[in-house]
Amino acid sequence: MIFSKKTDVTTQIAVYVFLAFCFFSAIFCGHTRVNNLFHISAFFFLLTLATRPEFRQAWLGRRAALIGIALAAYFLAYYSASNFWGGTPEDALSALTHSVYILIYLGLLVSVLDSPRRNLLLCCVIAGITLLCLYLAWVDYSKIYTLRETSDANPGPHNVIDLAGYAALGIILSLMVFRDTQQKKILLTIPVLLAFMVLTQSRGPLIALLAALALTTAYRALNKKAAMLIVAMMIFTAGMVLWSSIGEMLITRFSELYQQSFVRASIWRHSLALIKQALFFGYGFDRELTFTNYTGEFIHTTHSLYLGALLKGGLVGFCLFAGLLAFGGQLAVRHLRAGRRLEAALYLFMLIFYCSQGMFVIANPAEFWYLFWFPLAMVFAQPTKGFVSQPAGA
Repeated sequence: MIFSKKTDVTTQIAVYVFLAFCFFSAIFCGHTRVNNLFHISAFFFLLTLATRPEFRQAWLGRRAALIGIALAAYFLAYYSASNFWGGTPEDALSALTHSVYILIYLGLLVSVLDSPRRNLLLCCVIAGITLLCLYLAWVDYSKIYTLRETSDANPGPHNVIDLAGYAALGIILSLMVFRDTQQKKILLTIPVLLAFMVLTQSRGPLIALLAALALTTAYRALNKKAAMLIVAMMIFTAGMVLWSSIGEMLITRFSELYQQSFVRASIWRHSLALIKQALFFGYGFDRELTFTNYTGEFIHTTHSLYLGALLKGGLVGFCLFAGLLAFGGQLAVRHLRAGRRLEAALYLFMLIFYCSQGMFVIANPAEFWYLFWFPLAMVFAQPTKGFVSQPAGA
């Protein structure tokens, strides 16, 4: 009995310290003190896994999560090993360490998402993202509005596209919590997060969010009242945006989409030319672009996670990456058929978002832990009906 109480304490420590990490890391992206919370929760998670048979048994029953984490492990191990033929063998251990952290992060996420504390986890992430957006709108409004940059006062991601991705993530998670708890107050975060997305004038995240929600909504299941409410909200939002100065700038940004597509195309063309020269195994983990495009801008990222995977790992690495994403897609479809459409929407958002953003997703806690690995963990988890309907404070 004493042993049972001790192991139960380790579980509680692992979970609640992890919840604190999820809240603070959404605000303080990559800060060492916040990362220490993850190290503490990881230690107690592994301790629980080693000492509590019923916890191990529960994990053995999570077949989808085990397969997904195994595929992630193959992907992470290959790209960590690519340091050896990439000319940076001294970085292999660091990449491998980061990979282990990511696997533990996935394990912690799935454990909590499959438990009654699922909505508490989602609320921690939503709260962190919302506070970050409110803070930046207060201290960096003019800089984001005019230059699409943030100042040194920003504790989160410095790229406004990633910040808009955070806001989109928060919107989808808010809808999830509302679906599961029917607590309308959680919907108050959505206007704040949507307004912040408009402030960043980032087209990619907005397109990804709208496309993901549009493609996963069950239109036939909508009653007349819900359909009219959605239409009214869309008209109201469109009107507010069109009549504001930010709206005019956003419209200008979308009107420049055709011209900007040539900039991205030039980057992707250069990336593909390099990829062809190291087609099978790639250039290794640390490889980045180093060229100046026709606009005079120095480019160091592929502006596409998928091309980044090809550049670093070649066809072999990309096949491992594609296998991981394909399995995630299969699970997303399973969520969709089970009525968990927002889980599928979150995964689809991630896939679309990274078509024109990012370089890679292996490192210490950073924005892609939320924008890439979190949606993967969400589809790996298969919550029971009883857990999904729990209130946020359960």
